[in-house]
Amino acid sequence: MTYFFDWLALLIFFTAWVAYTRYASEQGKRYHSLSSIMHHYRMDWMQRLLRRENRVADMSAVGNLERNSAFFASASIFIVAGLITALAASEQVIRLLNEISFVQTGTKALWEAKVGVLIVVFIYAFLSFTWSMRQFGFMSVMIGSAPTPTESIDDSVKRQFAIHGAKVMDLAGRQFNLGLRAFYFSLAVVGWLLGPFWFVAGTAVIIGVLYRREFRSTTLKELIRARGLDPDQRIDRE
Repeated sequence: MTYFFDWLALLIFFTAWVAYTRYASEQGKRYHSLSSIMHHYRMDWMQRLLRRENRVADMSAVGNLERNSAFFASASIFIVAGLITALAASEQVIRLLNEISFVQTGTKALWEAKVGVLIVVFIYAFLSFTWSMRQFGFMSVMIGSAPTPTESIDDSVKRQFAIHGAKVMDLAGRQFNLGLRAFYFSLAVVGWLLGPFWFVAGTAVIIGVLYRREFRSTTLKELIRARGLDPDQRIDRE
């Protein structure tokens, strides 16, 4: 019972994370979000790609996106290695943290649980980023196989290529977003070192920041207006 609020805070954390992920996915089908507006730009990209012979710039752009995922995947695995090291030296770390007045480490078991949760979060981030990398790699192959403007290929085939090419890009971008979201939520877990209240408060703040950036940011509004769309218009996308 001593650590009831710690475990309750942990339950709230995971529930809030899953709930927000589901909410963002469903809300993005009805209203503009960063993910939904980028789908429009990816469709434009694929359609214009089919009208040009030289695809070097397209391959370079996909390579840049893949490198972004690779950077965060590498960072995730290094963080996991550091956390495992901290876990192996739990007693020394607890002794050092106990010298900080506002840090609540609790028992060794509770400290190991906190570090364990962070390890799980970053392993999830690593898996998301590496899958994003692979999907961007698949996209490179698709671009290499894309029909050229001079080929005698039916327009319906080209249209299907553009639609599904944009979809593969959407899926790669979604995995990147999930991994990046894990980095955000890991900051809430750091708040657990201060106590369960700060853990829950940090979770709420992270969700607020994510919602603001994904659905209410100035960047989103400019991306929408750049395509001549209304930021407040429902989209009802499947």
